[in-house]
Amino acid sequence: MFETKRFGVFISVKRKEAGMTQTDLAEKLGLTRQSVSMYETGECFPDISIVILMAKTFGITIDELVLSGVPDT
Repeated sequence: MFETKRFGVFISVKRKEAGMTQTDLAEKLGLTRQSVSMYETGECFPDISIVILMAKTFGITIDELVLSGVPDT
């Protein structure tokens, strides 16, 4: 099962590695800071169009981004 909290932690780590605040990332994605916060806490999962933009923003593949929420097997 997909783990939104794990996905959120990954987003938070990538955002911080890029030297961005939640507000910075929100502006790049055309979102509110609150939306970014909800993604990072695992309260919700972004639309696929946002996932694509996130991957581009972080310089990673969509697979790497999405698979961050898949539990180890």
